Amino acid sequence: MFNDGDGAVRRRISLILIAVALLGSLASGFIWYNGYIGVGKTVLGGGGQLVSSDGGLKKRVSVLLIGADQRPDEIKFNTDSLILASVDPETQRISLLSIPRDTRVALPGHDYVKINTVAALTDLPTLQKNVEELTGETIAGYVQTNFQGFKKVIDTLGGITVDVEKDMYYETGDIEDGSINLHKGVQRLDGAKALQYARFRHDALADISRTARQQVVLKAVAKEMFQLSTLPKLFYLIPQLMQAVNTNLSAKDILVLAKVAVGFQSSNVIAQTLPGSFLDVDGVSYWKVDPVEAKRVVKNFLQGITTDKVIDHENVNLLKPDAPTPSKPLPKVPGNSQDPNGRKSTGYQIFKP
Repeated sequence: MFNDGDGAVRRRISLILIAVALLGSLASGFIWYNGYIGVGKTVLGGGGQLVSSDGGLKKRVSVLLIGADQRPDEIKFNTDSLILASVDPETQRISLLSIPRDTRVALPGHDYVKINTVAALTDLPTLQKNVEELTGETIAGYVQTNFQGFKKVIDTLGGITVDVEKDMYYETGDIEDGSINLHKGVQRLDGAKALQYARFRHDALADISRTARQQVVLKAVAKEMFQLSTLPKLFYLIPQLMQAVNTNLSAKDILVLAKVAVGFQSSNVIAQTLPGSFLDVDGVSYWKVDPVEAKRVVKNFLQGITTDKVIDHENVNLLKPDAPTPSKPLPKVPGNSQDPNGRKSTGYQIFKP
């Protein structure tokens, strides 16, 4: 047994064990870096157009973040969330533009479809090209993750802090991640809880409110990343993150973006949803976006100019919309039981969880 004098010995042993574990992790990261950082096509560094001699970025780079409701046995899948993320070294700003999954787009050979079906009907590179056409912004590559990958990313960071704006409850019917059950208030969310928050859409504005929640999650992730002030921590985290995602960016690309972003201030992250309006075509709900207006909004947004006029050119708080009144009703959310992304709305109403 240890006596009282052995307390200092135990503390020293603990510190030694922690140091050994940390060095082991960093060593693994450096081994991974030296062995795999050069593997795969490097999109950002091709010809030196985007990466400077010191390993930073020369100009703004945009990447498409794709969340997919993809089951383990599925090759084709719909996308659950689309976010155009831009990293600008000149302004030291990260811009996150959410594109609603019901956004109506033209797809050759398929007439008009919801943008969240493009990957299932074609592939991820085609989806990337489609978003480029919609926004007018050149995209360097995509990063796609499914539910399990999303949870792993959050857990790798040690969780995120989120102010949940209300109680949320919904049974999704999935075998795994089948329940959404969150209480109002500021709290630390692990991967599973963060996924619940990011998925919830059973309220007044349905998927449009969900895009705002996904932005909250990404801002919280960015805040955690900004605390990683040393390069060795990135070497340790990036291999774990790469295992959790599907991307056409190389590990070197991811490291460049991470190194640049870590140097930014957490307050310099802006987010918004691509403005539009609800549209019902034969009982199927769409998010109608004016192509000319969309490019103007995106151009302004990437210059740091945001807008709260997201729905029908009206100011609406997407997380806490006002209660409807006869003179100020909430926008109608169309859809029917045959539409997997929506349901029939008989009027202006708030969907209770």
